[in-house]
Amino acid sequence: MNLWNKKAKSYARYNPSLNEIQKATFAKLGSLQGQSIVDIGCGTGVWTLHLAQKAKSVLGIDSSSAMLEILQEDAKTHAISNVKTLNLDFESFYKNNNTKFDLAFLSMSPALQNEKDYKAFLSLASKKVYLGWASRRKSSFLDPIFEHFNTHFKGFYEEDLQGFLNVQNISYESEIFNETRVVKRDKQSAIENALWHLNMNGINANKQELESFVKDEVEEIIEAKIKLLIIS
Repeated sequence: MNLWNKKAKSYARYNPSLNEIQKATFAKLGSLQGQSIVDIGCGTGVWTLHLAQKAKSVLGIDSSSAMLEILQEDAKTHAISNVKTLNLDFESFYKNNNTKFDLAFLSMSPALQNEKDYKAFLSLASKKVYLGWASRRKSSFLDPIFEHFNTHFKGFYEEDLQGFLNVQNISYESEIFNETRVVKRDKQSAIENALWHLNMNGINANKQELESFVKDEVEEIIEAKIKLLIIS
């Protein structure tokens, strides 16, 4: 089973109000009027539906069918009709894609895994936007669990698109955002969240093993550094 399908029901979804990182990013991008956009690893449409309201059209690509169902549901709810989706992993998409877009967008997605992926992403459009972890995310709830199971948050990659750009002497504009947020979960939801993250790391734990970490409702403090790269 696609693990992102399991995550879909509890994953953040589109909010009509822009958060601070979205405001800053769109301010840097300027007008998107009349542009065609491909959103790689679009998930539930957290960014996709904002992009769609500023552009001519958006194609959202994601390997999770459950995430895309939520995106389409929210598009319908908010009467956003210029979004199409494809349920594909990134490699399957670019191996069969002949379309050139005005903007290629990727936010917090593990879709780019190697040099072949980086080159494919850069070739999709004349302008590219990449948002990713600038360091390992800190979690007051998950970090002790990761330590217990001898693992750590895996979303951050020491070698990523930015490193590739540097080696290839490809210029880009960058900015680092600091984000701190508090997430409250009931006991069951907190355990499911921990199990999902462990599963992503290849660790098959069970609910009983997590009982000592989750006594009651959990108030998780998450601290992260997120980097924005704009490549023209």
